[in-house]
Order: sequence, then C-alpha cells, then structure tokens
Amino acid sequence: MTINMAQIYAQLEAWRDERKITAESQKDGYLINVMEEFGELSAALRDYERFSKPSYPYPKNKKYAEHGIIDALCDIAVFTINAGADIRDEYKPLSIDTTNTFSDLNCLLLYTSTFDFKKILLNCAVLCEKYGFNFQIAMLETIKEISSRTGYYNEATKKWEKDMSDEAQAKWYKANYELARIKQ
Repeated sequence: MTINMAQIYAQLEAWRDERKITAESQKDGYLINVMEEFGELSAALRDYERFSKPSYPYPKNKKYAEHGIIDALCDIAVFTINAGADIRDEYKPLSIDTTNTFSDLNCLLLYTSTFDFKKILLNCAVLCEKYGFNFQIAMLETIKEISSRTGYYNEATKKWEKDMSDEAQAKWYKANYELARIKQ
C-alpha cells in the first residue's frame, strides 16, 4: 500500500501554526511524549491479545483494543512529524510504500530512540496495516480529532494540553478509525 504524506504534513503544519507550536518545542519533549504513547500502545496490544482469543465472548472489545493500537501509532507519528517539522522537504518522504516491509514494536522503538524520521513513519504505517487499518486515513482522523480540541501549549510537559471543561469536551471530535479499516 502506498501512503501519500503531503496532506498529512500540510494539515499538521496548519495545526502547529494555529497553536504556535514549533519543531524545537516538540523536540524538547519528544522522547517523554513518545514513551507515554508506547505505554498506551503496550496496554492496547495487551488488550488486543486478550480480546482476540477465540473463547473471548465480546468481539466489541477487540475493536476497542484495535482502535487503541491505531490511536497510539498515529500519536507517535504526530509527535514525530511535529518534531521533524524543520527537516528539509527533500528528506521527508512524500509517500510511504508499505509493500514487502517488515516491522514490529522493536523496530519502532529503535527508530524512535534514534529519531529516524522516515523509518518511524514507515513502521507506524506498516503496523497500522498489520492490524488492518489504512495509515493515511487513520492519520487524517487523528488530525481531525486533535484539531477539534482547544487548550494551550504547556512548556513544562512540552505538549499541547487539552481544555478539559465540559463546554470544550462537547465540541471534541472522536477519531472514527473504522473509516480507516481495510476492507478484506
């Protein structure tokens, strides 16, 4: 599968500009923020494994775990793209081809720790596909979700902090990852 990254880059650039978030500010907290996402990914993978057993009676929970996996992978990609926003365009992949590409969590962790921009995005895309989801559509859903939130950039945590008021939450969009599910 080939993923077109241009729209994803453009939408995240608009998101950063609107919130006055810089690549430099994202680099400062990158590893901490991505490790938090790895924690969420690990929990979702544990749930997926448990809910995938043939004896497990509630298939809805498996879908919930799949969405958790995709959400974490897309969040890792968002942090990576935002931290790499100052990378020159010729070094950013405009498309990602997941055909015949191997990936696992160890690869993703390795490339994240060394900030190998292209390989992080490739591994996120391959892992999304492995679990049955189109990375490009999932990323656009994630961007729609984060764009619906108001809040502020927290210098201490190096991340965008959501406005948690009832009024703000009423306006939030929840990413619909079912739109990204690859039809069998």
